[in-house]
Amino acid sequence: MLNDTPKISCKVFDSYKYSFCIQYLKLLFPKQNHYTLIRNSKSVKIAVTKLREKSEGIHELFERYGHEAIIISTMTSVDPSDPAPLARLAEMASKGALDILIFTSALGVDKLFDRGIPEKKVRIVSVGPKTAKKVEEYGFSSGVIEEFSSVNFTKYLGDISGKIIGIARAEVPNPELIRSLEAGGASVVEAPTYRLEPAGCRFDDVLKEADAVIFTSARSFEYSGFHHDSKKKLILAAIGEKTAEAMRKHGFEPDIVGDGTLEKCLDHINRKRR
Repeated sequence: MLNDTPKISCKVFDSYKYSFCIQYLKLLFPKQNHYTLIRNSKSVKIAVTKLREKSEGIHELFERYGHEAIIISTMTSVDPSDPAPLARLAEMASKGALDILIFTSALGVDKLFDRGIPEKKVRIVSVGPKTAKKVEEYGFSSGVIEEFSSVNFTKYLGDISGKIIGIARAEVPNPELIRSLEAGGASVVEAPTYRLEPAGCRFDDVLKEADAVIFTSARSFEYSGFHHDSKKKLILAAIGEKTAEAMRKHGFEPDIVGDGTLEKCLDHINRKRR
């Protein structure tokens, strides 16, 4: 007699194999309403630096790759030092005075839309799928660029000569991006939507439980006060090259450097653990 809850084990989880296992179970047991997937023995606990306001869906994402997320907020978000630039950017967007509006985070979307709704003719570009999803929640569509870098933006935006481009970002300037856009002939209006401060969390205590850690920004690494305990092997991952550079400046060489997405970091961790 079959167990009421069929179980299946996959050697290496990723989002594709997770979905495949579920579909396979439904074919084998069409009358069964509940399924349990057994994690493979290489499952690890992964600490990830994430703002509390931006941590939605993280546990589910890590679960799809067969791992457990330990969310560490090394930073907290507060209002920008000067609210005037954001008010101005929101007004320009609502009046259609911008050709392109770039959102670098989902939190930035909330902050700007709280102050004004962009005119429909404004082209919206989101950094990452989560930011795009937040834009969709307000009834707008946006293009999606995976990584916040001047090279990627230059390629993605195309001809920007004579365009007015607004950027809603954290209070962390990116002069390289501004120079790149202005070199393409665009006028840039940027505004901090929030600023980041150290959260004062007990980072090292949390790492005692972890097998790996993913730093999601240079600032989150710097605010963590991270120092490596040589007695424990810990996989160090940087979400992108800028974060990796910050880690190297402090004497830590990341084992993994992603492309700006958590998905790529998790994929690299699974490959490393095979």
